[in-house]
Amino acid sequence: MNGKVNIVFGFIYFAFTAVLGPTVLIPHFGITKQAMDKAVQTVDKVKQEAQPAVTAEALSGILDYLKVEKPMAKGAHSHGNLESLLNIAAGMVLLSLAIPASFKALLSILFLVGALFHSGMLYLGSVFHMYWAFNLTLIGAVAIIAGLVGMAIASFVGLKNAKD
Repeated sequence: MNGKVNIVFGFIYFAFTAVLGPTVLIPHFGITKQAMDKAVQTVDKVKQEAQPAVTAEALSGILDYLKVEKPMAKGAHSHGNLESLLNIAAGMVLLSLAIPASFKALLSILFLVGALFHSGMLYLGSVFHMYWAFNLTLIGAVAIIAGLVGMAIASFVGLKNAKD
């Protein structure tokens, strides 16, 4: 693993996140619209009754609208796009570094694991409703940060001088 896998993975993962992009908003629209319609009906009812003090029961529609979960899938989509591009960039840099193959392999794996366990788990949880996956996102975040720190060290050590 010298970075080629990261480049190939990055383009495939980017295509995957692009395909899932439109599905991020559409499934949640119906739930939000229903809650909004109920809130509007409740406000109209309160206006018609012209009660001096609005009760909690009269505001239940508004509260239901405010309680509607906002889709986390947008975060999965944007993180997936960024992490796919990060894999492409890291792969290209790894190809140019003069460092041991084992260090390149470690960095390559860190970025792959980072994308799959961070935005990949966000996709599983928010788009596919596999909520257990949210518990694994920390693994991906730590792997990406470790990969970035490792790339800084590898770049300092392994970049070829312009004079060479």
